[in-house]
Amino acid sequence: MGSRDIRIDLKRVGICGSDVHYYTHGEIGHFLVNEPMVLGHEGAGVVSEVGSAVKEFKVGDRVCMEPGIPEPNSRASRMGMYNLCDSLTGYHPNMSKVQAGFWATPPVHGIMRGSVVHPADFSFHVPENVSLDEAAMAEPVAIGMHAATKAQIRPGATCVV
Repeated sequence: MGSRDIRIDLKRVGICGSDVHYYTHGEIGHFLVNEPMVLGHEGAGVVSEVGSAVKEFKVGDRVCMEPGIPEPNSRASRMGMYNLCDSLTGYHPNMSKVQAGFWATPPVHGIMRGSVVHPADFSFHVPENVSLDEAAMAEPVAIGMHAATKAQIRPGATCVV
């Protein structure tokens, strides 16, 4: 654990289309599954340990997580667009853990396991009125909301999914 990391005991993990694709086809684009791999990147759980510099989380907090961890010094990250960081779309051989990359994208294992260490900066408090089932879906909902915003969909509009 790094000083800005938290350990999350996973309670809920969604199964994404990419998980199914890796399981059935063993690849997505240039990402190949060459050895057994833990799937899952949409998750929620409870903090069980905090790094020495983490002040915003405590043991027992309910959290969900951003599955993409960018390289903090990349151009995209410095411009505030960390989701476009190159480290999320390619593997850097000097990664010793998920320092930069995307959970469940080879060779990075996913989160369908008991616990994971995750950066506090990419973890989010889950309010008590939100179930962990719902919290695990925060990332796919965010993607849908972004798509609806980009398409300028408004209440009453018709669309096909």
